[in-house]
Amino acid sequence: MLDKRPVFIGMPFANDERVQIALRYMDFKGQHPCHRHSLKNQFLSNGEIMEKKHLILLAALTSALGVFNAHAEGLYTYALIDGGIASTRISGPNLPAVSSKSEFITGGYAPTFVGMTYEKAASGGLTVGGKLEQGFLISPANGSNSRYFFGNGELFNREANIYIKSAAGTFAMGTQPNFAFKTVLIGEPRSGSNFGSSLAMIDIKGGLPTVDDAAISYTSATFNGFSLAGQYVPETKSAKACDSCYNVKSGSRVSVSYAQEDIKFGLATYDSSVLTSTQAPSATIKSSGSIASGAYKMGVITLKGIFASQKNPDMGLSTTMKTTGLGGSYAVSGETTLDFGVYQSKAGALNVATTGAGAQHKLTKELTLYGQVAKVQNKSTDTSKGFINFAGPSVLTDDLLKGQTANTVNLGLLLALF
Repeated sequence: MLDKRPVFIGMPFANDERVQIALRYMDFKGQHPCHRHSLKNQFLSNGEIMEKKHLILLAALTSALGVFNAHAEGLYTYALIDGGIASTRISGPNLPAVSSKSEFITGGYAPTFVGMTYEKAASGGLTVGGKLEQGFLISPANGSNSRYFFGNGELFNREANIYIKSAAGTFAMGTQPNFAFKTVLIGEPRSGSNFGSSLAMIDIKGGLPTVDDAAISYTSATFNGFSLAGQYVPETKSAKACDSCYNVKSGSRVSVSYAQEDIKFGLATYDSSVLTSTQAPSATIKSSGSIASGAYKMGVITLKGIFASQKNPDMGLSTTMKTTGLGGSYAVSGETTLDFGVYQSKAGALNVATTGAGAQHKLTKELTLYGQVAKVQNKSTDTSKGFINFAGPSVLTDDLLKGQTANTVNLGLLLALF
């Protein structure tokens, strides 16, 4: 989901790692965006339905910006929409009441969101700007709303920040991508697909959020291909525990990345104090980890690899979980790409294996047809759970118990409006 990043003169959002998946299916060379902000099924804790006035406000704002897009320098809107059908069958012991289901899924391959960015040159060689981005569900789950199912149901739940850029780098404040997760995307073998990749285990079981609220960050300018970045998440009153969710109370992330010619890699470490539904507001659980990932392009073939070492007591990890993934992609033509990845996550008695493969074909510059298959096996020798996918809310359970295997076929369309 990262570099080599395409350069778009006058389009400040274009080098954001979260839009790279869309650019990959257009006429540019790029990679994949970040996904979800925390654990699966993070709905509004009180089941609140989105107020109509908020929907109208968001729609009107997006529409208005679309109208002015061609006239106001530095103001742009964009969207990435992914929907499709996923058919999953779970086999093995202790099966749930429903163990096989074909259903509509939002985001089988990529996240779904709409966003806007504004950037303007200021005095002293500085550039100032701001970003707003809203994730949502094409088909909301019962008891939730159409907003993307993470956070506390707020508007602009994927990104809401201001930033200032200079020759020394970029300083940003507000809701923004988690820098450790950005490192995951550099070498994720299947570009972070929501089925058949490392994301379900690294982000859910490992407890790595993809977005940080109320964060302060600095990213250095690139020097000889290297870039350093640091991110701090201070405590805020908005950080609170809620049912079926995972909120970061505070934390820090540090990363270094390199991109030159056909090689790119990244290293990152993170530490978070987290809140869960079982804790008092003052309680603290530490979640931490290190990520290493890289990619090497050889003509039409790109090789990728990732390694993660994580501790997350909230998900029952009494020992360090280590996840490895290897794979890559093959560009059959300018319109068609194949990808493949194999993954293993282990921590004591926990042992979850994932295999995924997919094909993406550009129907038009903006529209891509994709298909993928995924197999997840829980080979644990204790009661440790695995997770089937990292996609939108599903009718079928996402939990994979000891001895069970889940096989999924997913077909969908990805619309990129950039």
